[in-house]
Amino acid sequence: MTRKMLALVFWVGLIGFIALDRQWSAPHDRFAEPAAIALGSGQASAGGHCSGSTR
Repeated sequence: MTRKMLALVFWVGLIGFIALDRQWSAPHDRFAEPAAIALGSGQASAGGHCSGSTR
């Protein structure tokens, strides 16, 4: 297999994987996420990726 053919197989596979993932996944609602920074609002910050949120 040549380098160009290997690169083509890689990109077709990656784009195919992304297309399948977008098709099968539930739509993302970015407004349903908790605030990442809640300065002065009286709410606890819970939106960071390391917060341990289980939503």
